[in-house]
Amino acid sequence: MRFGLKVNAGSWDEAQHWAGVAEDVGFHGLWTGDNMRNPHDPSVPVHDGLTLIAAWAATTTRVRVGALIANVVFRRPTVLAKQAITLDHISAGRFDLGIGSGLWPTDHAMSGVRFWGAGERADRLTEFVGIVDRLLAGDTSDHEGRHYRYQDAATTPGPIQDRIPIIVAANGPKALAAAAHNGDGWVTFPGAAPEAEFVAASIERGRTLDRLCQERNRAPDSLRRILLAYGAISPWSSVDGFSRLVDRYREIGFDEIVCYAPKPDEQAVFEKVAGRLADYR
Repeated sequence: MRFGLKVNAGSWDEAQHWAGVAEDVGFHGLWTGDNMRNPHDPSVPVHDGLTLIAAWAATTTRVRVGALIANVVFRRPTVLAKQAITLDHISAGRFDLGIGSGLWPTDHAMSGVRFWGAGERADRLTEFVGIVDRLLAGDTSDHEGRHYRYQDAATTPGPIQDRIPIIVAANGPKALAAAAHNGDGWVTFPGAAPEAEFVAASIERGRTLDRLCQERNRAPDSLRRILLAYGAISPWSSVDGFSRLVDRYREIGFDEIVCYAPKPDEQAVFEKVAGRLADYR
């Protein structure tokens, strides 16, 4: 099991602090989101995700840095591919790219985009991920799709990594197919769903991913399966609770858990878990 830390920092001091913790403790990944504002409370400070990742990439040496998730509402696929390659260079090959369709109406509203329905979000995500995958692999041929089109693309310089990992946020069948067809990983989180309901749904989604991978003649275990411990899941409630969390999600097929940075009242549990993080792997 791998472990990551997700930080939605409101200040650079906070971002620096958690980057140092992630490196010192031995977290595999250091992640942030990609929201232009806090979707619940606009007074909560939020920095631009990819800019923050660039700063982390330049000031860390070991931990992988990444976006969970880069939001297609804000970005063109050609622009995101260029940003991903730049972040790969700044990080010396330590960048992971999560891509998601964008769920919050506030993201659409603030960027001046009408709110897409679930079907359109899935269609856009599928096309978007396929384009980014091709561009990162060096295929710059013109594209004329349903939602995106471009000509005269270039990806010079190319990435440092042989392949920048693409992690697709997916729950529905179309998005899961995008993960199986063009992704290196799948990420999901419960949101407002009760955890028992989420566990049952995750088992079924895992089976769907297995089938989709086999249809593409790829080994199902070649796809990273990442749990974002958020919403109904509280990783820092107790040390025993963290142990149960790891066991439960390992058993149903996840091989990576990304936890939010703890709140002040969760710090004591976090420190106990962090002190023996290697034991949970």
